[in-house]
Amino acid sequence: MAFHLKTCGGCALTDPNGHSVNVPALSLVGLAFLHQEGRPVARRELARMLWDRDDSVASTNLRSMLRRLGSALPAEGDDLLQLDNRHIAIAPGMLGCDLEVMAEPDPVKRLKGLCELISKGFLQGYGHNQAPLDKWVRAVRIALVKNLRCDFLALCDKPAASALKADLKHAAILLLEDDPQDEEIRQALVTQAAPEQVEATPLLLPASARTPDQPTAFNPDRAVSKTALPRVALLPPAELGIVSSQNSIASALIEDITIGLCASRTVSMVAPYTSEKIAQSKDRASLLKQFDVAYVLDTKRSGDHLYVQLIFMPTDEIIWANRFLLDPGHTISQRAMISEAIQSSIIDFTHYHTPALHDFKANPDAYCAYLTGLQTLSKLTLPSVRSARRQFKDSLNLQSKFSHALAGVSRTLSMEWVLTAQGDADLLLEAERVASIAIEEDSQSAEAFKALGMSRLYLGKIDESLQALSEAEHLSPHYADVLCSHADSLTHGGDPKRSLEKIDTAISLNPISPDAYFWSAAGACFFVGDYHQALDYINRMKDRSPALRLAAACWGMLGETGKARTYRSRVLKDNPQFDLNQWLSVVPIKEAWQIELYREGLKKAGF
Repeated sequence: MAFHLKTCGGCALTDPNGHSVNVPALSLVGLAFLHQEGRPVARRELARMLWDRDDSVASTNLRSMLRRLGSALPAEGDDLLQLDNRHIAIAPGMLGCDLEVMAEPDPVKRLKGLCELISKGFLQGYGHNQAPLDKWVRAVRIALVKNLRCDFLALCDKPAASALKADLKHAAILLLEDDPQDEEIRQALVTQAAPEQVEATPLLLPASARTPDQPTAFNPDRAVSKTALPRVALLPPAELGIVSSQNSIASALIEDITIGLCASRTVSMVAPYTSEKIAQSKDRASLLKQFDVAYVLDTKRSGDHLYVQLIFMPTDEIIWANRFLLDPGHTISQRAMISEAIQSSIIDFTHYHTPALHDFKANPDAYCAYLTGLQTLSKLTLPSVRSARRQFKDSLNLQSKFSHALAGVSRTLSMEWVLTAQGDADLLLEAERVASIAIEEDSQSAEAFKALGMSRLYLGKIDESLQALSEAEHLSPHYADVLCSHADSLTHGGDPKRSLEKIDTAISLNPISPDAYFWSAAGACFFVGDYHQALDYINRMKDRSPALRLAAACWGMLGETGKARTYRSRVLKDNPQFDLNQWLSVVPIKEAWQIELYREGLKKAGF
């Protein structure tokens, strides 16, 4: 029996009994190299490969690694390695490897196996630099792609190709992710796809984005360079709570969109395995670095509807969103209509955002610092707000005129004013000033107008706040954060019913909503007299501390004095200097009846 080495989708070694062997990570890379070479390798050559140096230190490192490897292997059984003073080799028949699929005689099994290996990625974490090991890793990846391309084209020409459509489409998507300019693969994909999947594709290309049908020769060296086309990841919806017929429609629809976009020549689609990794991660900044993904098409299902939203990753901004009815009775026509609508919107909006994408490519570190700040700001606590401000300033140190980072600084100043409840006007004046600078730098930034509207709201300039937020919504009508801020200003401006309509839309666009959405919704519910619903929204917050005053007022209005005073005690514990009259004198509420209603609730709570 032989050991088995896994090199794709993580690196691992198992013994002949199938048990995992805990060995140094670099020794697994060395085993992969020895396996692929298939010959005795000079110790000096292997040391230079693994440590990129040709000296005694590398030789010493190699001897140490071999000792640790040997001590980790089972004592019984045959040796995994053949060693002498000069060479190292894998003992015959002692190591199997997932890369052996390249030698699989059955072309169908070989194609499926290659798809799996390429999807998972060979020796992830290596291959990005110019060291000998990185060059070798890239060479293996290129060989995998080249083998898959040959098998794909050969199988497409066989009479039995129709029985392999799903596998061939998967292979084509992987090949086009590797080289979006490979016209031979693109045409083969169109041939394999069902007519309804691609019939509208030529109509999707804007005139400025269309390119002639010029076949592109396969260039294996292309794998080491970045594609010029923007990369799009399509995140499939979760499978929860949907009947099987709707599951089937949604799954087929996702495939239609993927194939249509692969055929569009305007974007580069990320393979499904990579999309799954993106869907599982909450760290958008690291995703940008790891996968070079510019756009994410996020899909969610609720009841019999499919929600889709296109997110510009460098700023984590929703630039387009829509929802579609999943009707099992009109499957083919509906799929074609929805697929064309989504593809068309993706192509239009990615084309429109080209300048922003170029700016990100020129300043990636500034955008990553900005995204880190956004992630920190998702928690409505004073330490998080101040930490986010530092991260936004780090972004500005890298790109001084970055409008989104300026808007981020402005937001943190306004949020600090709310959380401290001390009425410090200087915070708001600085927030207004910085937001105005952000608009000067980018007059098309919805984020900047949102920050300006937020600062002016708390300065008591409610009409000017609503004007700024209306402009933000005009610039980005599907940006849920803008809708939330607009809703909050409408509540303070005396129109809580309209506020609830906007916040409901924001929550539908962003179902996994941040606490600020629920806090805003609770405030609107309080002013329409729906105190139970307000408390329900507060209870949906992960961190309810910013809404403790509002919760106390709700319980007070409901006559639950005990619960109201419990929340009052928690407020005063966090902010012993809180003064009701001082707070009500600075809180920006336009209508007198709202001020008196809020005062009544807080007084009933014991403030």
